[in-house]
Amino acid sequence: MRQVKHPSDATVIRMLQQRGYVMSEAKARLKKDVYQLDAAQVQKVKNYVEHFGIHAKDKLIEEILDLRRERLISHLLNG
Repeated sequence: MRQVKHPSDATVIRMLQQRGYVMSEAKARLKKDVYQLDAAQVQKVKNYVEHFGIHAKDKLIEEILDLRRERLISHLLNG
């Protein structure tokens, strides 16, 4: 995985480390919970590309990732 590129990624990694994860485990969890899209999401992105173009694809992917980051942060804060 590349270096942390989004400010929320750094927050997630820090929160995971506070829960006892080492850096490599925290990055693996971030990659799994935020960056790996499931089949339905991949299909949705492909559909957007066909209908709305590359810029819509990039925006949709960022929205998906932002929602996943927020969900993970919320989960870490609440339990």
